[in-house]
Amino acid sequence: MQAMNFFAGLLLLMMPEENAFWTLVGIIDDYFNGYYTEEMIESQVDQLVFEELMRERFPKLGCLISSHLDYLGVQVTWLSAPWFFSIFINILPWESVLRIWDVILFEGNRVMLFRTALALIELYGPALVTTKDAGDAITLLQSLIGSTFDSSQLVLTSCMGFLSVTNAKLYELSEKYRPDVLLIVEERTKIGRQVWKDSKGLASKLYNFRHDHESLMEERKSAKDSVDGDASKLEPRSLYLEELLSSLNADSEVDSLPDLQERVGWMKVELFRLLEEKRAAVLRAEELETALVELVKEDNRRELSAKIEELEQKVADLHQGLADKKEQEAAVHKVLMQLEQEQLITKDARKHAEQDAAEERNAVIVLQVLIK
Repeated sequence: MQAMNFFAGLLLLMMPEENAFWTLVGIIDDYFNGYYTEEMIESQVDQLVFEELMRERFPKLGCLISSHLDYLGVQVTWLSAPWFFSIFINILPWESVLRIWDVILFEGNRVMLFRTALALIELYGPALVTTKDAGDAITLLQSLIGSTFDSSQLVLTSCMGFLSVTNAKLYELSEKYRPDVLLIVEERTKIGRQVWKDSKGLASKLYNFRHDHESLMEERKSAKDSVDGDASKLEPRSLYLEELLSSLNADSEVDSLPDLQERVGWMKVELFRLLEEKRAAVLRAEELETALVELVKEDNRRELSAKIEELEQKVADLHQGLADKKEQEAAVHKVLMQLEQEQLITKDARKHAEQDAAEERNAVIVLQVLIK
C-alpha cells in the first residue's frame, strides 16, 4: 500500500535501513494490525468509528458536514481514510506529524489518531461545508500540508479537548461495527468472484466471436471471388453470429442488475481514493525530498561543528602546552639565575680568601725577618 511507503520513508530518514524495517514491522503489528491487509478490515472499522465520534462530538457540525459531502457526492471516509492510512504523514506539516507520532508511541494505541482527526474537523469543518464541489473539499484538506499552525497547540487541543475519546470507547465502538464490516467484505468477495466468472465467460465468447468473424470474412472474400457467388455457406455463420449477439445482449442485461450498480459505486470509491492518494503522494514526495535535503545539510553542519570543536580542542591543548613550556622555561631561567648568583658569591668569597691568605703570608714573612 502506498501509505506504507510514506511510513517506511519517514523511518528511513530517522535510522538505518535494517532498523527501519524492524521498526516498521513492530509498529504495524502492535499498533495497526489489520490496517494494511488486503481486506483492510480494521481501517474500515476505524472509519465507521470516526464518523460516529464526529457526529457525537459535533452534533450540528457533523450532520452538516455529512449532508454537505453527500450533496457533493463525497463520502467522509474519502477524506479521513488517508489521514489514518498514512498516520498524517502526507497531511500535516513535518513537525506536527512527529509530535503526533510521539504521543501514539507513548500511549501505545491509536487513540491519538482519532483525537487529531477530530481536532482537524473542529478547525476546518466550517470551511469544509462552504466548498462547492468535491475538488474544493479535497484541495482544502490537502492544503493542510502547507499550513503554518502551531504543532504544540494542535497536540494540546487533540489531547485536552477530546479526553472523552479513550481506548475503551474505541474498543466498544469497534466491536459494534466490526460485524457489519466483515459482512460487507464477505459480500464484496462473493461479488468479485461472480464478476470474475462472468468476465471469463464473456472473454471466451468474445474470443469465439473474433475467431468466427475472421473466418467469416475469409469466406466472404472467397465467395466474392468465386463465379457462382454461392452464399449458402454464409448462412450458418450468420445464424451463429445472431445467436452470439443475442447471448451478449443477454449478458449485458444481466450486468445491468442492481449488483452491478453497487460494483460501479465501489469502483468509483476506490478510483477516487487512489487518485487522492496519488496527488497526496506527489505532494508528500516533494516534502520528503526537501526534508531529506535539510537532514543532509544538518548532518553536514553537525560534522563541520564536530570538526571545529576538535580543532578548537587541539588549539586549546597547544596553548596549554605552550603555557606549560613557558612556565618550565621561566623555572629553568630562575634556577640558572640563582646558580649564576651563587657562582658570583662563591667567586667573591674565593677572591677574599685568597687576599686574606696573601696577607697572612706577608705577615709571616715579616715576622720571620724580625725574628732573625
